[in-house]
Amino acid sequence: MRFYTIAIVFAFSIFVLVEGQRFNNPVLDGGDYPDPGVIFYNGLYYAVTTTNNDKPEKYPIHTSKDLQTWTFIGHVFNSSNFPQWTKGVDAEFWAPEIHLINGKFNMYFTSRDKKTDLVGLGLAVSDSITGPYIPQPEAFLVVGGTWVLDCTVINNDGKLMLAWVESLKIRVRNLTDDGLAFKDNITVPIFGPEGGWEGETTEGPWYIFRNNYHYMFYSGNNFCSDGYALGVARSSISAAGPYEKLPYPLLVSDAEFKGPGHGSIVRDVDGKGYVFVHHAWKTGAICGDNFRLMFSSTLRWGNDDWPLNMTIGG
Repeated sequence: MRFYTIAIVFAFSIFVLVEGQRFNNPVLDGGDYPDPGVIFYNGLYYAVTTTNNDKPEKYPIHTSKDLQTWTFIGHVFNSSNFPQWTKGVDAEFWAPEIHLINGKFNMYFTSRDKKTDLVGLGLAVSDSITGPYIPQPEAFLVVGGTWVLDCTVINNDGKLMLAWVESLKIRVRNLTDDGLAFKDNITVPIFGPEGGWEGETTEGPWYIFRNNYHYMFYSGNNFCSDGYALGVARSSISAAGPYEKLPYPLLVSDAEFKGPGHGSIVRDVDGKGYVFVHHAWKTGAICGDNFRLMFSSTLRWGNDDWPLNMTIGG
């Protein structure tokens, strides 16, 4: 299997070099832009990213027409709408995503709950994609004895579910039609890490439906390492599984950039192709105080309806 995987990567790399790079990466540099949550609305892409600072300004918003050139337009949170359930400006503010649900913009995110000192999920809502966002007064989901993080919304023909990471497993649960609450108490664990390239981590889920398959993209391995990479699983049954994993990662480190992963799959500007907007480290500048930069990488499909191996920016 290892030789087979390397052969696929090598062959695909040759194809990309012949075709030329689709994107000039990184598409956002000069700052810290991890875990990009991207949405396309009214002719523009909007990206929100994780914030690691001690200020009330959290989750910068950038816009783009082409997934290449991005413009900063503001923050989701500042001193006027800072979520009061969180432990404060020094708390974790990770993995934001904006989803358009019933005419409202629901911004789901991860932070630390001051009541329990546990990392959980939050929700803020706006009538406009640029805000202002009004946070819910309490955490959206906190689970005793563990951390809850990295949530995303599954919209399967109008049926809404929330997917998140808890105790190393990706889990799903039904949402109400407005996405403001859970519809029931049924939580379904769909899969977790199985060693190998994933190590002990599966995180950063992102869902799409294509050609009668439910796809769950995710990141595996330690985010602070060059082993961090993008994986995918699919189900022909439902968004809640059961899922079959592709046994090898789709997007891995290269000579220049390390640890690509945790991002969003969006349609390209032509409405036909797919692009993975994600973060990665520069070689020699992994973890610590180093920044994770933002990248756009093309996602292509094989005749068997599995995604093909990718290259950063290809």
